[in-house]
Amino acid sequence: MLEVDKKEAHLLQKAVRQWESENLITPEQATRLKETWRIREGDWQVVTLYIFIAAISCALMAFGSLVLDEKWIEVLRLKFSLTDGIIATLFAALTIFLCYNGYRRQQRNPDYSLNRELFWLLPILSVGVSVVYLGKTLQYLNGNYGVFWLLATAAYGILGILLSSRLMWTATLLCLIPAYVKLTYYISDGKAFFLGMNLPCRMILLAIIMVGIHWIFRNNRLYKQVKHITWVGSWLLLLLSGWMISIFGNSASWDEWQQVRQVSLLWWVGAFTILCVLVLIWGIKTHDTMVRDMAVLFLLLNLYTRYFEYLWDRTHKGVFFTILALSFWWIGKLLERRLKGKPGKQ
Repeated sequence: MLEVDKKEAHLLQKAVRQWESENLITPEQATRLKETWRIREGDWQVVTLYIFIAAISCALMAFGSLVLDEKWIEVLRLKFSLTDGIIATLFAALTIFLCYNGYRRQQRNPDYSLNRELFWLLPILSVGVSVVYLGKTLQYLNGNYGVFWLLATAAYGILGILLSSRLMWTATLLCLIPAYVKLTYYISDGKAFFLGMNLPCRMILLAIIMVGIHWIFRNNRLYKQVKHITWVGSWLLLLLSGWMISIFGNSASWDEWQQVRQVSLLWWVGAFTILCVLVLIWGIKTHDTMVRDMAVLFLLLNLYTRYFEYLWDRTHKGVFFTILALSFWWIGKLLERRLKGKPGKQ
């Protein structure tokens, strides 16, 4: 893959758009051409990324202080006699305004920008407030919070696809997890098991569904802008859930797990190890470096977990931490090589 600086990338993108507008190339060819180069990252870009991360963190803390505390909203409610339904409507209107404004900015300058991507944090927060006050209006349907998490997920998903916002799509996936958990608990009347599965087992099912949805829509024109986020998130959720199952099995509660003999969970450990190996082989065969590297990381995590479970009291600590240091050095070297190489296929 060709590495270019930002100015060169802008020139290439301008040329591809011009060729596409003159029908010299098809939209599919234009998309493939845009995937043949990437912007070379410099130190200033890394610093910029850290600044934007700090800005997002501060915005989230400000949101928590102002909105979740609800004091300023309560002041407005008392002053203007606002109901929960009116507040929900006002924030929904604010969301529409923000999204329209962001869409216009995106049309004027279609090139990816961290600054513009950060703007989508505002409609993400406004959607959240709108859904919360809609829930209050409907008294959360007698405790069915999952419906409102699902509503927020749908709103983020539609906006993320239409606006090609990676941040919005990340919010979609983050919202989907509590929506799924809350709905399964509500359907099972708050019981620990849903269709015979505890929470980690249910999360494996969700991860498999997400991978399936990705494969169905992977060639969709609108979905292509955010598909990498789904791909990474799905595999991370799958392997993380598998790791949790290797520790807790299908136990219903913490108390039940404490009564279970660790040896009886060995077949769950074996199943997770086989899963990691199969994912590793699949990642190698498909040349998907992200899946391959994630499988290696979870294989190592699996080994360390087993050490703490079975060998902590029987092995010299110096030997263990020497192995740990060498393995982390190897992981760092692997990641460094990956950053310099080609990105994985999906």
